[in-house]
Amino acid sequence: MQATETKLRKLVEGTQQYVVPLFQRPYSWSEKQWKTLWTDILEKSRHEDGRPHFFGSIVTTPAKSVPQGVGKYLLIDGQQRITTIQVLLAAVRDLAGRSGNTTLHDRIDGQYLTNQYEQGEERLKVLPTQADRAAFGAIIRQEEGPKTALFACYQFFVSRLDRLDRDQLEAIHKAVVDGFSLVSIVCDEHDNPHLIFESLNAKGEKLTPADLIRNFLLMRVHVGEQERLFKTYWLPIQEALDGDLTEFVRHYLMKEGKILKEADVYFELKDRLAHSSPVQAESFLKDLHRHGLYYASFLNAKREADDDLARKLDRIRRLKVTVAYPFLLRVFDAYNAESLSRDQLFQTLDLLEAFVVRRAICNLPTNQLRRMLPPVFDAAGGAGPAFIDGLRRELSGKRCPDDEAFAASLASEPLYSSADKIVRLRLILERLEQSFDHKEPVRMAGATIEHVLPQEMTSEWKLELGDDAASQSNQLLHTLGNLTLTGYNAELSNKPYSVKRGELLKSHFDLNLYFAEIERWTPDAIRARGRSLAARALRIWEDVGRSTAPGDLKPPANRRPVKVRFRGVEQPVTNWKDAFVKLLTQFEAASPGLLNRLATEETLNSVLAVDEAEFQRSKARIGLIYVNTHASASQLQKWCRKIAEKGRFDPTEFEFVM
Repeated sequence: MQATETKLRKLVEGTQQYVVPLFQRPYSWSEKQWKTLWTDILEKSRHEDGRPHFFGSIVTTPAKSVPQGVGKYLLIDGQQRITTIQVLLAAVRDLAGRSGNTTLHDRIDGQYLTNQYEQGEERLKVLPTQADRAAFGAIIRQEEGPKTALFACYQFFVSRLDRLDRDQLEAIHKAVVDGFSLVSIVCDEHDNPHLIFESLNAKGEKLTPADLIRNFLLMRVHVGEQERLFKTYWLPIQEALDGDLTEFVRHYLMKEGKILKEADVYFELKDRLAHSSPVQAESFLKDLHRHGLYYASFLNAKREADDDLARKLDRIRRLKVTVAYPFLLRVFDAYNAESLSRDQLFQTLDLLEAFVVRRAICNLPTNQLRRMLPPVFDAAGGAGPAFIDGLRRELSGKRCPDDEAFAASLASEPLYSSADKIVRLRLILERLEQSFDHKEPVRMAGATIEHVLPQEMTSEWKLELGDDAASQSNQLLHTLGNLTLTGYNAELSNKPYSVKRGELLKSHFDLNLYFAEIERWTPDAIRARGRSLAARALRIWEDVGRSTAPGDLKPPANRRPVKVRFRGVEQPVTNWKDAFVKLLTQFEAASPGLLNRLATEETLNSVLAVDEAEFQRSKARIGLIYVNTHASASQLQKWCRKIAEKGRFDPTEFEFVM
């Protein structure tokens, strides 16, 4: 960083341009600031004492990459005062011209306002942000323009100059270009302009790292293309990500495995694009935009149209495993390019969830994941048929607790403590509830976490726990065996177990059916339920290094049907989609008009439709009905069972043969 005292004359002489950061707030000075500036200038023009008047500081950074001939500086701080001085000089120039002082007119225009041998916007010494360019350009070119704050500024100074004798214009000009002292701070490639800006502009509208990144990228393309590229590529991800934009860019730059701190993001970007052409800069923006939309789904799974994918992504979000986002950017891009299948995408999300849950429950350090996860995509061998095997290999072993360690910790460790742990606990309880695969699952939204043994013990509960009740409560209160989900948390409070048990058995949660066989809620009973739920958890969050898990609640995702059977008739199939379509075809043959009838039902309008346009991606046609096949194996099976139920087919009449 170089800081020097300078005058306006030295600052703007020569062929150069100061560019206000793109798409920033418009010009905001008003009459209050104009009056103060005018008073200082008038005073300086009347007293030539040789002492400069301090006018503040400006912070710039060279924009060496811009593909035009004029040397450009990005004006990080000081844009309001520099723009105002330019408008004032334009007013002096115009009055000088009207009074016949062509020498002063031409000097101001050629030395301080324009690069006289350049064309278009490069002719301007100062290039304001987009919102002000039309008005500012019109003032400098002496044309009619929009009646904005800049035009009001111009009129203000014209009205003040009109009150002076015309021979005073030279003194005003000299006071502005030679009588005002500025501190010019020029950042070099090693400085962080964001930090410098904040230190100088603590009370103003702060420039964020995302602002610097956007400006740097758009400054690398032709000025005529900036508006289009901003609206096409940058604005959509800015609107989707908002305050997470800088973090997204950091994760984007880390997706090949490099580890970056937030303070290094801007410099890493500069290094990568140091010698890029405008075409390469646009290509980078396109790629950033594509990945930004993936990232938006990580933060808000509702953006995903597919319910199964949205649920899996939402679980990753709730686990706060943001360190996995660089890895997931690679996974989603490979899926988008069809280098990874849908099954592989779903298996990846399941493995990641299992990996994170197991490590968290066993209290393995989370800071290790910062360096562990970003390089995993390439370490697993990259996209291809063997990706899941490679991913299992990279995540398994000492990196991920085995079944014994996971089950033991899940059953015995306190899970209800910090806010983050409570979020994770709720996810665990919800997943355990869903694992019962009830045909009419309960709504999770209104449920809360219930301590069966309450947090505030009564005398009745002390009797229930027996000897050493306080110690037993301390050990077991927040463990999995003592926790459940209920919609009646307030009603249950710290009532005795006999009362709570009756209320819990009225619950629609399958988790609470366990209490039907438990007469007393003793320490042994709590531990037994903890072990039971931990055993079930092993089948939800499988050992990431094991390709199949005995006793899984559903067939592993990598198993495929080889044929389907309906009423004793078998047909060979190649995959889950083929199996789904062939079974539905047989259902329709056995009950003509079934699919057409069901296509009008709201519960199945995401599966069956009369209009082909309803399903934009993978689909099949059975008779006159279109069938959505863009779904996971699990979802296709659920849809098949639902349609069979609606068609009154007995579950024993059809089968996926593995």
